[in-house]
Amino acid sequence: MHKKGSMMGLTSGFFWGLDSVVLGFALTFPIMLGLGVGASLITTFIHDTFSFLLLAFLILKTKKTKEFKRVLKSKSGLAIIMAALLGGPIGMGSYILAINYLGSTLASSISAIYPAIGLVLAFIFLKDRMKIHSIIGLFIAIGAIILMGITPNISVKSLGLGLIFVAICAIGWGSEAVIIEAALKEDVSSEVALTIRQMTSTLTYSFIIIPLIGYESVANIAQVPIVLLIVMASGLMGTLSYLAYYKAIDLIGATQSMGLNISYPAWAFVFQYLIDRQFSLYLFILAIFIMIGSIMSNEKPKEVLNLFSPRYFKNKSRMG
Repeated sequence: MHKKGSMMGLTSGFFWGLDSVVLGFALTFPIMLGLGVGASLITTFIHDTFSFLLLAFLILKTKKTKEFKRVLKSKSGLAIIMAALLGGPIGMGSYILAINYLGSTLASSISAIYPAIGLVLAFIFLKDRMKIHSIIGLFIAIGAIILMGITPNISVKSLGLGLIFVAICAIGWGSEAVIIEAALKEDVSSEVALTIRQMTSTLTYSFIIIPLIGYESVANIAQVPIVLLIVMASGLMGTLSYLAYYKAIDLIGATQSMGLNISYPAWAFVFQYLIDRQFSLYLFILAIFIMIGSIMSNEKPKEVLNLFSPRYFKNKSRMG
């Protein structure tokens, strides 16, 4: 079970890295550049809405509609909705505002402290305890991500406001994982929990955030099929990432899952290189440190290393 949970944690980072690169590519189109900060909010809306539709289909296909209705009416459902608001509209919305005030590199690097916040919250509320090597590994990964994002002579619009929003973002993301872990202990499947999460995000964006921007902007993007398809593709990647992430939380807990999930900048580095063939030795070294830290953050790092061995994949193919 632990090995499967670790695999799910790494898989979540893999697909989130791919999702980030695909979504970043979508934001380079002229129609997106003309929308400013609104482009990120609109793409998040499309991303999460498409993700919710995919998950709703999965719930129907796996005949979990009764569980979905039961959980939605329960205290666990309320907790998941709270986690969704903290991780989605509040966390992601604050992240986008932090990007506006600090720039994407600084905002993304500082927001990477969210697993450390999740670690503290899990210790306080869930009595989760990590081994010393796991805590060291977590901070190695976070430190490498921060170094990857910070560039010299960086200029910001407002350091004070930026730090406030990035702090809200990190607290929101760290809280989400801890609340979800508590909810999953109450006879809730990870797929149902994620569907409620994406439904909450979709409804919040639909009735609160997007009306402030204007639905005409969404309609304009929909008229450019290639952009819409790219964002929907990122929604698929995001769904696969979240399915793996929530499953990992269910199997090995929030703190270990977050530690493996933040391997995503290393995966993003690989995918970005495959696209533009631009290699940076500095970033490559940091990507290695991110992976080392993520693996060390696991309770059984040797077990995670075995997941990369050819023997593991050979055994999996035999079992299949």
